[in-house]
Amino acid sequence: MAQSKPAVITHISYKDNPINITSCTNFVGLTLDSTLSWKTHINQLSSKLNTACYVIRSLKSVISPRNLRTIYFSYLHSIIAYVIIFGGNLSHSNNIFKLQKRAIRIMNVDNTM
Repeated sequence: MAQSKPAVITHISYKDNPINITSCTNFVGLTLDSTLSWKTHINQLSSKLNTACYVIRSLKSVISPRNLRTIYFSYLHSIIAYVIIFGGNLSHSNNIFKLQKRAIRIMNVDNTM
């Protein structure tokens, strides 16, 4: 009969301060979870990009198209470029590209209806 190995519980501390085990961590702008999947990171970025789309939609009637384009490149495009470097070929990254398309549509659709 095979014996199962007991679970190893480690207590890590630094200068007598315990370091807690977490399910996800943020490291240099990347959110990694315990399964090393990109789902948590993509969900956080999707939230940021949704906010950016709202800002672009709100400012569209107030500022010029050139300034709107500057906002797109400074906020949305910088986030998207960072995502492509680390996980552009992942299945969850399709959500990011859909949000990019949404922002571009918002900027390019004419409000004269």
